[in-house]
Amino acid sequence: MTVAPTRDDQLRMFAPTVSGPTGLFETVAADTLHRGDWSFGIYYNNYDLEAGSAPDLAPPSARDYKDMGYDLYRLSASVGYGLTDRWEFTAMVPWDRIVAHGGDRVGFINGYLYRGSFTDSGIGNVRLATKFGLTPNDAPTRFALSLFADLPTGDDDGGIATGGTDFGIAGHLTHGIVSADLGYIARGDRSNNSSVVTGFPEVSIPNEVRLNAGLNIPVGFWATTNWINEVNTIWYTGGDRTPDNPIFLVSGLRHWFGNSGWALNAAARWNVTKFGNDNDECRFTELDDCGLSGLVGLTFAPLHLAAPALPPPAPAPVPPPPPAPEPAPVPPPEPPVAPPRQPQELRTDEIHFEPGSARLTNIAKAILDEVGLRMKQEPTATALVIGYTDDREQTGANRDLDRRRAEAVRDYLVTRHGIDPSRITVEGRGTQDPVGDNTTAEGRLRNRRVVIRLILP
Repeated sequence: MTVAPTRDDQLRMFAPTVSGPTGLFETVAADTLHRGDWSFGIYYNNYDLEAGSAPDLAPPSARDYKDMGYDLYRLSASVGYGLTDRWEFTAMVPWDRIVAHGGDRVGFINGYLYRGSFTDSGIGNVRLATKFGLTPNDAPTRFALSLFADLPTGDDDGGIATGGTDFGIAGHLTHGIVSADLGYIARGDRSNNSSVVTGFPEVSIPNEVRLNAGLNIPVGFWATTNWINEVNTIWYTGGDRTPDNPIFLVSGLRHWFGNSGWALNAAARWNVTKFGNDNDECRFTELDDCGLSGLVGLTFAPLHLAAPALPPPAPAPVPPPPPAPEPAPVPPPEPPVAPPRQPQELRTDEIHFEPGSARLTNIAKAILDEVGLRMKQEPTATALVIGYTDDREQTGANRDLDRRRAEAVRDYLVTRHGIDPSRITVEGRGTQDPVGDNTTAEGRLRNRRVVIRLILP
């Protein structure tokens, strides 16, 4: 049974950001991966940027001086893991390519001086990050704290990386459709002295204050799709030759493929600062000169959708009015002795498990909720719970997997519905009584089951 996500579900459907942690596109949300969950993301980004100012190094030109504009093309891949329900760890590795068609323009990128047209590419710095949830996952307003480091793995022979280590800290907030983060990055100075190549003294790399905010809006007309809008800003502090503080406006869609956790991401990005500084050549055919760029990505993060609510029990029938008294009847002859009553099987239910697991799925819990309700309605009824495995499971540490599955059902009925454990009998029958072909995946799924028989004595 596929559970259709509700609007509340979609508000909590997040995926890896371009930097790895769980969130929107650039904005890292306060939500984290659940314990044992893995995430994966691959993005291709284009950023339309401005280099650090260098008017004193520009060659003579008929044009007025303007800061060099350039494109950063980044292909990045990330993985994440939920250490607990409120603590995740992520790693992201980028491959960067910077391109400029500057002609007589000059500027500094990561403290490295570039002149005119150029293309440079190489591996960027690997980012390791961890995020701690400070509030329960089901809180309407959630807060988190993250720490991260950009390791000096990048190519520092040019402007791809500095060769130094960057450290950062950020706080995160999520409430309804709104997510925001505020962080500080202490940049490491260049370890590779570019002054030998450029002939210009080494420059200090500015630190960064980053503020990101976004809206995660469920789209009603296209299920499992969210419309994401963001504002991404960077303020440079200290350092030499800093570019103007960029302001990016981002708008795009994230569409999940059903409940699989896989999602396709696409968005447009506009550098408002760059457009304000230099838009003379902005044309429909020259969108790059308008400060426009974008991103596409494929991501995966498990979805944890709320179980569907059970229907309310039917109202109790209204008792009929008492009949009028009748004359005393003639005593009937004594009825024959009735044979002993045979136990009556009220219902039989069946739930299934993942390979090698005794963990109850949301679908299994919904079925057990119905069983628990019926046992409350029939206080004399007892349950026989029989656990089975497929022919590949009951080896090694899983020798008692059949019985552990049955005990998981019993424990759920006892703890969730308050059923007296003396009313529940558990058995483990291993691979006996197969109902499916163990040579196929579908058949093994049918055999990884627990059968619950509800009996009225």
